[in-house]
Amino acid sequence: MKTTYLLARVENFSRFDGENLSADPVMGYGRSGKVPHEIHNFSVASDGFIYGYLPKEGGGDLSRLGGNRGDAEVSNVTVIFISSGVLCGYYRNATVFSHPIRHPDNLEAGSSPIYCRVKVQPENAFLIPAGDRHDELQPRPSGQFPVLYGNEDSAWVGWFEGLVAGIQKTFRSEKKRRKWTNSVERSSKARAMALHKYGLRCECCKITHTDNVRASIFEVHHKVPYAENFETRQLKISDLAVLCANCHRMIHRMPDVSDVNALKAYLK
Repeated sequence: MKTTYLLARVENFSRFDGENLSADPVMGYGRSGKVPHEIHNFSVASDGFIYGYLPKEGGGDLSRLGGNRGDAEVSNVTVIFISSGVLCGYYRNATVFSHPIRHPDNLEAGSSPIYCRVKVQPENAFLIPAGDRHDELQPRPSGQFPVLYGNEDSAWVGWFEGLVAGIQKTFRSEKKRRKWTNSVERSSKARAMALHKYGLRCECCKITHTDNVRASIFEVHHKVPYAENFETRQLKISDLAVLCANCHRMIHRMPDVSDVNALKAYLK
């Protein structure tokens, strides 16, 4: 099946798979201070897929993505995300819907429900770390487009494929290394440090247990997402919090995963 391409212009925002704000807002809702809907474009949903938001309901013309009139969805689409002209992530073998669908976890951006146009397997989603985002789209299309459609003959598609050919293998090996490193760190040193400092008590809902069986609900939360600068950052006790499993899951749905007090206020 022929691959088609969708180029989406998105916002720089405060939580892109746990990353901190790294650039000024580039779109209207970003400058207004509203939470961007694409905040979860690289977060895995409860059903095991990633669901992507496209600006201004972009991507709805499936006839330009290899589909037919009346199709509900089309597959084998490469979706490329740029912000300020710089590549920040992409999907391979994605499914694009003709009409927006509600995020399966009923997520919201601020108080607005998030509707998505793209679905992809996590192994086919590639997020470029904030510190490595320096490759500008060449040639840059004219106009303030929300999305562009393309195929293998498009100049910007050629630029993209040439760029990722050299980094695809690196991405895959890096993901494996991050997973291994995070797993070792989170399961041993971090947990021991946090429990020794803060005890068997959820910092948010204040539930506490002392016996080994019920105390297993307590987890260590990294206020500064561990994916950021994981090679050079020293593990600090101030970066950690002890939360119960429920609160830990909820805080990762908050706009700022570092703000335990915001979750406390939300629960009240």
